[in-house]
Amino acid sequence: MHLVLVHGYLLGGSGSNVYTANIAKSWKRQGHAVTILCQDPHADRLDFVDEFIVGNDSIPSSAPSAGSIRVVVPDIHGLLLVYWYDLYEGYEVKTMVNCSLEEIEANIEGTADGLKKVIAQGVDRILANHAILSPVITKRATEGTGIPYDVKIHGSSLIFSVKNRQELRSYALEGIKSCRKLIVGAKYMASFVQEIFEVEKEEMGLPGKIVIIPPGMDPDVFQLGGSIGERQEAFLASAKDFITRKPGGRRANKVKLPGHATVELQKALESVSESYDLRAADADLCERWIPLEEDEPLICFFGKFQETKGVGELLLAFATIVERIPRARLLLIGYGGNRENLEGMLEAMVQGSLAAFKAYAEAGNFVDLPLEPEKFFRQIPSGRVTMTGLLEHGQLKEILPLCSLSVMASKALEAFGMVSVEAMAAGVLPLCHDHTGISDVIGAVKEVDPELGDLMRLEVRPGGAHGVADGAFLVEQLPNKVEKALKFMYPTGFRDHSKRCEVSAKLRDVAIAKFSWDVITSSILKE
Repeated sequence: MHLVLVHGYLLGGSGSNVYTANIAKSWKRQGHAVTILCQDPHADRLDFVDEFIVGNDSIPSSAPSAGSIRVVVPDIHGLLLVYWYDLYEGYEVKTMVNCSLEEIEANIEGTADGLKKVIAQGVDRILANHAILSPVITKRATEGTGIPYDVKIHGSSLIFSVKNRQELRSYALEGIKSCRKLIVGAKYMASFVQEIFEVEKEEMGLPGKIVIIPPGMDPDVFQLGGSIGERQEAFLASAKDFITRKPGGRRANKVKLPGHATVELQKALESVSESYDLRAADADLCERWIPLEEDEPLICFFGKFQETKGVGELLLAFATIVERIPRARLLLIGYGGNRENLEGMLEAMVQGSLAAFKAYAEAGNFVDLPLEPEKFFRQIPSGRVTMTGLLEHGQLKEILPLCSLSVMASKALEAFGMVSVEAMAAGVLPLCHDHTGISDVIGAVKEVDPELGDLMRLEVRPGGAHGVADGAFLVEQLPNKVEKALKFMYPTGFRDHSKRCEVSAKLRDVAIAKFSWDVITSSILKE
């Protein structure tokens, strides 16, 4: 079959980008011809992409070959419309809530024209991402063709756009009411979508369209085992290769943080982040890397550095963790406009300056601080926390198996806990907020091992700036949860990895059985 994915963004990083790339790769493995319409200007650098086409006038008249992936970047005239503001190389960026209706229509028209040319090649099925704008693009491009399309809901378009601007609802209604089925990743999202579209749900046909198909992971990408020395050597080699291919990442000696007393501090921090490629590994990562020792339990976060993800609260909580477990280390893997907030916070923690820490944490409302942050703030030794910038799967598969724990402590709604599943596939125990779509991951583990499921669970106290989970409560509970989980995995000390290896194998088995991409993509194609 010729299968098409409509996705208005990149094919790397996190969330729906990773989802799209993996769906395409799985369909390719199954022998289908795959076309991806997206806005990744560097998709030709991805090893799974076989053909790369830029511009509607360059789209071929024939479909891609069976078992191959063609990426098409349709014309949107340099203006990228997003749900959550971030920087995208080569684009002017506007949020959906702040752009004009003329700008929205231009985006729809440009992408739909490209999709019509793809459809003319002969297409069997289309999968459109998000509630807006890919479904309405697909609806307009497929009118009169009889080609069926499905829609995959990801939380960000609903949370940050549709909920906040009435005009956007009409685009979601137009695109979704003509789709064959509406795919959500978790039980919570099935209810949430109907709640968002309470008025329109019957016209959209939601009760009969919604199906739950979770996102997943590629078990061949994430692995178990390997010695600490071998894994680190492989990680650094892969990181060096990535940096060579994409050399514009952050370099510490070329970045000067604004002082914590700077007027409009958040704007100044964001200006710093514009001086390097956010979507690259740090250019000096290999030089800064401090070798991990056998008895150093490694805690990691991987995802986007933004205020809703709980990464700032994790950094504050680590001050208490490392006080209790001096050999603990923290690895922050990711990208985003709040990277410099984290850098300022870390520098303040190493220097022991509470005033500086609070200023960087509070800038842009990045962190939900406890009422008395001085109870949790500690000076920490230099070298216990490492930030990497963005890493691709090639680097993640080498570094994740060295981690004992990962933390997914989103303060806002999550359609699914994809990074937790990826951590499990690498044998890492994820500590997860038990809310919205993340709860389904905890539930899958609980079915197999209730004790392990309970260890994963971070309690939720509603509140904070994002409503779903209070970040201040996260700071309070994380040290105890981390300490309990590490004692469970290392009952006789951190040099004995036997129990941890047992836990890792069990987590990977659950991930493969429940969340393998090939199982999931076959489910999408079922009638």
